[in-house]
Amino acid sequence: MYSFLAVALGYPDDVQLAALKQQYDVLPGSLEKLADPPSKKAVDALRPAIAALTAASLGDGYTRCFGHAMSKDCPPYEAEYGQAHIFQKTHTLADIAGFYRAFGLDLAADSHERVDHISVELEFMHFLCLKEVYALANKHPDEQLALCREAQGKFLRDHVCRWAFGFARRLCAKAGDTLYQELGQLLAAFLEAELRALGLKPAEVAGPDLVEEGAPALPEAEAGLPQACEACCGLEGAR
Repeated sequence: MYSFLAVALGYPDDVQLAALKQQYDVLPGSLEKLADPPSKKAVDALRPAIAALTAASLGDGYTRCFGHAMSKDCPPYEAEYGQAHIFQKTHTLADIAGFYRAFGLDLAADSHERVDHISVELEFMHFLCLKEVYALANKHPDEQLALCREAQGKFLRDHVCRWAFGFARRLCAKAGDTLYQELGQLLAAFLEAELRALGLKPAEVAGPDLVEEGAPALPEAEAGLPQACEACCGLEGAR
């Protein structure tokens, strides 16, 4: 699910179109395993749009939602939500990059996105889930498995879920009858399920539209992420 959403909310091209159609086919079965009926319903609602999707319609939908420059109505960047001061934005970007570096990751050399783009943050969550799967499959020590799960919870709490619900609402409002209408609904449904599974209630920061804040923020964890993760799958340095 994280991989599909990361691809779907990235910049459209022919590679993205093929990946969306290929990855979509495995989503219903995956969500049944996760016992997540709301996300399954949202995935089913996507089926007609995925079947009819073309490179032209994908590009048109992307431009409608995000424009040719940074959209003021629906920015896909975390630092544009509730952080009016440049120092706040700089701190957020540095913190996100620190999460990536802790697992040996950085933006690919040919990437044109910031570290706080919705597709990049979701791809990082996909990576963390892969590391957890690898740790389980290879019977790694419990503390190494716990590291992967802790990182997922911290990144969702401190970053993704503090702004992605506001982003999803704005995406649905801008999308009209394009694929991005259903993608916004799917993003919100899936993240709600992830929060329930992890027992998290992060505060929602004010968006560009000064949305009402959600539940009180959880206290910061006492310990930060380690500077390297040797627990899981040897993907250090992956791009």
